[in-house]
Amino acid sequence: MNRFGIFKIVVFITSIACFISCENDFKVQAPQIRYKTGDTLNWRLKNIDDNSWSLQRENSKDAIFWARTTIRIDQHPQEDTPQGLLIYGFGAYEVYWDEVLIGRNGTPGKEHLKKGEVDRSFIIPDSLAKKGEHFLALRISQRYYPDQKRGFAFVVSSYKNLIQSPVVLTAITYIFAGAFLLTAVYFFMLYFYNKRFFPVLLFSICSFLFSVLIVVEYIKFFLPIHYSVFYIRLEIIGVLTFLIAFLIPVYFSIQFSLPKRKLLLSSYFILLLFIFFYFRGRYDHTTALLIICMWVFSIIIVGIATYKKTENAIVVLGSLLINILLYYLITYDFSLIISFTILLLSMFYVLARHIQKQREAFEHSLVETSRLKNELLKKKIQPHFLMNTLTSLIDWVEESPSKGVDFIEALAEEFDLLNQVEDKKLIPIDQEIQLCKSFLNIMRYRKEIIYSWNDEGIDPTQSIPPAILHTLVENGITHCMPDDQNEIHFHLSQESSSSYRSYRLCTVASLRNPEKPIEDGTGNTYIKARLTESYGRKWDFESYQTPEGWKNIITIYS
Repeated sequence: MNRFGIFKIVVFITSIACFISCENDFKVQAPQIRYKTGDTLNWRLKNIDDNSWSLQRENSKDAIFWARTTIRIDQHPQEDTPQGLLIYGFGAYEVYWDEVLIGRNGTPGKEHLKKGEVDRSFIIPDSLAKKGEHFLALRISQRYYPDQKRGFAFVVSSYKNLIQSPVVLTAITYIFAGAFLLTAVYFFMLYFYNKRFFPVLLFSICSFLFSVLIVVEYIKFFLPIHYSVFYIRLEIIGVLTFLIAFLIPVYFSIQFSLPKRKLLLSSYFILLLFIFFYFRGRYDHTTALLIICMWVFSIIIVGIATYKKTENAIVVLGSLLINILLYYLITYDFSLIISFTILLLSMFYVLARHIQKQREAFEHSLVETSRLKNELLKKKIQPHFLMNTLTSLIDWVEESPSKGVDFIEALAEEFDLLNQVEDKKLIPIDQEIQLCKSFLNIMRYRKEIIYSWNDEGIDPTQSIPPAILHTLVENGITHCMPDDQNEIHFHLSQESSSSYRSYRLCTVASLRNPEKPIEDGTGNTYIKARLTESYGRKWDFESYQTPEGWKNIITIYS
């Protein structure tokens, strides 16, 4: 995905967000309401004097209380278009519109049945749905959370619009939820069944949390939620928002290599914890603060990366700045969903670019490995090698025909083994050891030096890339001199645990030029390319001088 592609997606999502937000922006009325504890059916009548009623709710506990107010219809309803009343509030209640009972939400006074919803719509009879002010009375009980004196808010609109609009909005947001759930599953499997790159797992977790957040946020339009479990849903939303607000900056800090990352992220985590617990109970306010912190901290991280001219940082910074614009253009609930969507898209963009680079590096390593394999084979059959070998062979044939035959057999074995392994990605460790011994046998005849070999702790069930130990042995012969007994000794050992296995190849000899720095030549380059081809980044290679000679350590991680 290129920069222009992600920009088009962001513009498309933003356009949808603005359109839906404008379409569904109901005019909420929160008029002055008068309350009185008691239960008299006549309190539904308009002509009752309610001036002595309280403007503040009391803790009525299990008792029934009444609420009275006036609601406006601003326009004449269209013909054959039923009007509806949407009520936001806690409790079980009966609704009286101009003294007429138009519906119930639960059963006041009998709430042990837990019937009713937090948000409920009612049809207004056509004869009572005229332009102007109308009298509204509610007979209510609030057995659960009686100390929560939440007020009531009302929306009057087309009943069809009240019913359909939330469903349309939810369907669109659930499309996002489904897309990111599939994304989460895909990248989760990619993490565990391919290279375990931690940002891939982070992106999968964020996508999953985001999809769950959407489901929890809009589930009230599909499942009736009683007000007794209203706060449970808000707590879940708060926890999901907290996790997302922390993990997204963590993701950017890793992708853009933020300096002193652990210290800054620890401080940021403490800040989020403080906000979450200090403002607990002020749910929308707490969520908004967490999201603002996420934006600010993410912008700081990406801003630093942009200042350092880090690749892809400018695209992510642009998407973060778009979120600030959305905060002022779109209603809060929907801006939250859209901002998370854009953030995850920018995260996906960075991750896709990184995976693309890894793929290009992997393909390059395959080409490099093929080239190095050819170089290694050429090195064995180049005229210089063949000339020296044949010269040594002639001398041995003349001096000792039986030794000459052994030399020919050793040379044939070496080329036969090389021919068997050169096109394989991994070979058994025993075969690699046999290749090393065969090479040392040839060099013993050529150099007339004693080359000894021993190994210990080797797990014969393991495999390694071909000719990497062979290459290290050849390097040891090239850069080392025999000791006073005309001997160069090679010792191979293995150390293993549940998380890694390590091969240590020590050359016990004297260095030819101990002061000369050893640089990577064709041999070491071949070893690193082979390890990358087979294990990705899950390996380590060390090669350094020791008092006894030279040590090579190859570590392969699980």
